This record gives sequence, C-alpha cells and structure tokens, in this order.
Amino acid sequence: MTPYLPVICLIEDDTFQVFLLEKMIELTGIPTTTIVFKNGKEAFENLKERYHDGKLIPDVVFLDINMPIWDGWEFLAEMKKHQIPIGKELFILTSSLSLDDQQKANSYNLSNRYLSKPLTKDKLKEILSAL
Repeated sequence: MTPYLPVICLIEDDTFQVFLLEKMIELTGIPTTTIVFKNGKEAFENLKERYHDGKLIPDVVFLDINMPIWDGWEFLAEMKKHQIPIGKELFILTSSLSLDDQQKANSYNLSNRYLSKPLTKDKLKEILSAL
C-alpha cells in the first residue's frame, strides 16, 4: 500500500516564487505532492471540480494575494460563496505590506496565517510537520 503524501497547493503566478517554494518543500525532507495554479480562477475551477468529484482537498494551501485574472481575495470570496472547502490549512503568502490586505485577512480569520515572502525553511517545516 502506498503511504499517503500530504498535498500542498500553491496558488502563485510568479514562477520564481513557485520554484523557490518547491525547493523549500524539498529541503524540509517531508514527502509531499504539490499542485500549482497560476491564478485564483484556475485554482477555484480545479478545487471546485476536486470537491464535487469527491477527490482529496489539499492539506495545505499557500495563497498569493496579487495575481492576474483573479487575485487571492477573489479566490477566497468564490470559495466561500460556493461553500467549497479550500484546504485543511490555508496560509496567505504575500509580499504585500498593505494594511488593507492585513485587515482583509483578518475578516477571513487569517490574520495569524498571513505570511511574508519568502517563506523560511523552518516555518515551512513547522507547518508541514503539523500535518
């Protein structure tokens, strides 16, 4: 029987940030499966389909705020509107220092899950070890 690998979802449009996150995940030494979406709409469509097809939802979602097509806030609003579970753990991972963004995070009860880029290996290991 194949052991379960935690699923990490990266919703990030910057290919360098995706590369960096994937390398950091690898450096933690914790085996995972990673899925990547380049914008909130693409992530919404895929996660909605996964949910309706009874497939596993991600264990951890790292959500960028500033993306083309749909930003992170539009993604969160649509997931909430359609009552689709986003993942077991959701973290906003952003370079935004905007107080408006921090207040929006608070409105989604994510103020303690508002992380600045780049994510450190230690913080990532802490998050993944909690799975």
